[in-house]
Amino acid sequence: MRNLIAVLLTASTVYAQDFPEGTPESQGLRSDTLCELSRQIRTEQHDIRSIVILRHGTLAFEWYAADVSRDHNHNLFSITKSIVATLAGIAIDHGTIPSTSTTLGDLFPRSISDAAKGGVTLENLLTMRSGFPVSRANKTTGPERALFDRIQRVPDRLSMMLNDLPLDSPPGLEFEYNNIDPALVIAAIEASCGQSALTFAKRHLFDPLGFENTAWIFSDEKKLVPGGYGLRLRAIDLAKMGQLYLQHGLWSGKNIVSSGWIQRSTSDSHGDGYGYFWWIDQGKQSYTAKGVRGQRLAIHPALDLVYVILSDLPPEHVTAVTNNLGENYILKAVSSDQSLPDDPEARQRLADELKIAQDYLPEARRSLPPFRLPQNKS
Repeated sequence: MRNLIAVLLTASTVYAQDFPEGTPESQGLRSDTLCELSRQIRTEQHDIRSIVILRHGTLAFEWYAADVSRDHNHNLFSITKSIVATLAGIAIDHGTIPSTSTTLGDLFPRSISDAAKGGVTLENLLTMRSGFPVSRANKTTGPERALFDRIQRVPDRLSMMLNDLPLDSPPGLEFEYNNIDPALVIAAIEASCGQSALTFAKRHLFDPLGFENTAWIFSDEKKLVPGGYGLRLRAIDLAKMGQLYLQHGLWSGKNIVSSGWIQRSTSDSHGDGYGYFWWIDQGKQSYTAKGVRGQRLAIHPALDLVYVILSDLPPEHVTAVTNNLGENYILKAVSSDQSLPDDPEARQRLADELKIAQDYLPEARRSLPPFRLPQNKS
């Protein structure tokens, strides 16, 4: 990876499969505000690992803390769900899955005897309205965590979900954020395409966008990966996902996923602030993929802006910290739709700050298990 400071000093270098690079001012951003962003992270001792900002399709800011580089991948936690929704759209575009009206009974006719469960549609799953019980890992105790741990341990999660878990409510009624619905979506993709989720993703999404160092962890004994978590991507590649959505599914002149799917995925069709595994903010005219402990992929179409924050924060602090970084620094750095006058002094201050950030290692990171740490290529 090229030295981070050089990113600020060169505005025209193009990396294969990546982005043209420019100074913040060349893309209407203020370097001093981004410098303050980095200082805020260090002052508050937040375990932020990576921040990437794209403006007008140009890499305007790239920040890494100690022992992290562009080459490292990160555990995305629930951002995995938003990638899975994209894969579902690709499968439907290709005709591998007929439509969002396709039911679990259609997909797994030999595995379901319960008529209500067999009637759960892909639309119900993608909007978190399946009626399945809630399985979540963002709490240390309680029935939602207990079910998550139970599903995590079984050798065949799909069989357990289809056969052993009764519905809590009729399909299509109640929004309940959980990990079962995306697990069933990824199982549907694998069953329909006849290959692993990661193989399908690499062929139709990751390789066309030039992703590197990808992984999908926590598979069961049947090799089925969880659809709600477990995907590991580089920050720069996650930013590509945001740019793909800004470009309505087009990449290098090729249609990766249909614009209609992008529109449906990022629309709040039920009024609960949720699309197809994307969080919708009507007020800010933006949508976000979110993961526990402070993973964020935020897309602001009106600003032609994408930003990524990857971190490991205490769950009770995630919203306050990520909102502060996003709203009070990243969005406030946006000053114009056009380029700003070059500011060599501000650019140098930012370069100096990025150099300091490369040695920033918060104490909280020192005792974490490997799956919560950035990982380079083996």
